[in-house]
Amino acid sequence: MFNNFKVIAHMKTPMVAIDPIILDSIISAAKAKEILEEDFYTGDNIAGTEEEIETMLNPILDKQSGVYCTSMGLGDNREYVGSWSKRWDDKNDDIVEFKGKQRIDIGSGYYKNYHMPLVLKSYKTITFYVRGNIEEVKRLLENYIFYLGKKGSQGYGQIREWEFEEIEENWSVWKDNKPMRPIPAKHCKEYVDTQMKAGDPIHARQHPIIPPYWRRETELCIMPGEVSE
Repeated sequence: MFNNFKVIAHMKTPMVAIDPIILDSIISAAKAKEILEEDFYTGDNIAGTEEEIETMLNPILDKQSGVYCTSMGLGDNREYVGSWSKRWDDKNDDIVEFKGKQRIDIGSGYYKNYHMPLVLKSYKTITFYVRGNIEEVKRLLENYIFYLGKKGSQGYGQIREWEFEEIEENWSVWKDNKPMRPIPAKHCKEYVDTQMKAGDPIHARQHPIIPPYWRRETELCIMPGEVSE
């Protein structure tokens, strides 16, 4: 049985993310961690096939307009720039057993030094709307997901706690005729017609329609604009 509910991530540290976070990708990652265990962390970055994703997510999440019923994350935030660095520990060169030439190339290759900017977003809470199996979503998120966004190993995006609240409305894909996540354009004719008649902008670009959202297979999607909780 599927329910309409909100998932609220109470954040502990600022988050690093370029694109909006869509909760089905997080649930998919949690399920993959459960199935693969330690093999999940090999760093191979293999996107599952459509059949594999459906096997994992269809029993957990409903579908509407060609996508899983999970919104992007919503919430007020403050944005600022931080950085991350990688440096060779030259103060301890004397304990290194060099093989060949007695130097480390910090300008290129494996030991290259980095100082990279990061766009940080500080949230108190991030809210997602979902239609699915609330108990299974709760189990997966509480047991396998402890941070959101990138650079979690450096402490960014830590979650203090997850909160789950049943609601009457299904706002996971559409709310007040506005998209709550990327939706394939072929399922958005009514929305496009309404926007065009009103002379309002339509945001669209190529985007994957199943997680993970870094996969190469994309489709023309209508993208969310300004959406409030």
